[in-house]
Amino acid sequence: MPSPKPFDYEAYIEQHASPAKRDYLLEELRKAKGRAPETFDLQLRSRVEARYRRLLNAIFKATEQATAGLTDPAEIIRTLNTIANSPQFARMCEAAARSSITMLAAGERKSWQAAASASSMGKAIYKALNNELTNSAVGQAVEQMVQENARLIKTVPQNMAAKLSEIAKQRYAEGLRPEEITKEVLQKQPSLREFEARRIARTESSKAATALKQARAEAAGFGFYIWRTAGDGDRVRKSHQIMEGVVCRWSDPPNPEKLAGEERDYGAYHPGCIFNCRCIARSVTSFSILHFPLKAHKDGAIYTVRDLDDFKRLFGVSDVRQ
Repeated sequence: MPSPKPFDYEAYIEQHASPAKRDYLLEELRKAKGRAPETFDLQLRSRVEARYRRLLNAIFKATEQATAGLTDPAEIIRTLNTIANSPQFARMCEAAARSSITMLAAGERKSWQAAASASSMGKAIYKALNNELTNSAVGQAVEQMVQENARLIKTVPQNMAAKLSEIAKQRYAEGLRPEEITKEVLQKQPSLREFEARRIARTESSKAATALKQARAEAAGFGFYIWRTAGDGDRVRKSHQIMEGVVCRWSDPPNPEKLAGEERDYGAYHPGCIFNCRCIARSVTSFSILHFPLKAHKDGAIYTVRDLDDFKRLFGVSDVRQ
């Protein structure tokens, strides 16, 4: 039986991207070559986030144009809800999600190729990458993220309608005339639109990047990653500062807020999987990339690990792929 061909992201982009986005995505894919994995991850995610935000703003701006000539606040709200349930809007949402997730998946693959070149497990990594066309772990992750993002984007007009409805009710109670309420409602739309676009682009691109990395790591049999922050001081939340450089297991996500002794608790999660998180996960593809002594997370606690033997005893492993 012949070996499966590598997943051809250029062909995928050619097939699925619109003509207006195709050249841009292909250029971003070519730019990905040759960068160090961690620097590349941060740069890629930043570009994907910015691109995603622009796409979402364009979609949401179209909803504003659909309500621009309306004079009744109730009609504006009904129109937003109608748009959210329209097949055309659903197709626009899926196209934006697919474009951004595909760009992320294609670019993130390059960091794995770089890891393969530098790792003693290079053959195993390349085999996993080459199996992506037939081994559905990564392909399913991509499609799941596209559909989840599309569903999330579809909720935005309804969220905006709900917020505008509350404003309208409050202004009616205050005795404002309908035309004054309409003016305020229309003025609020751009700020709501920008907020939603920024929120979705940042959080979902980060979550997607981590999900892709986890799918690829698990497909290749690698169970550990290193938590890396953006490294820009006080901009990193305190609960994530303590996670910098900590080795974690994909099967055992940490609870950073609990580990930091904070009252708020967002549960256990991986880097990038919480709102406004810019942290990344660097997969451990070889024990040689670990620098001892180091910190490691296991079962809700962080341990100081002196050397490789200590690490193997703590996790009960003998190989990086266990």
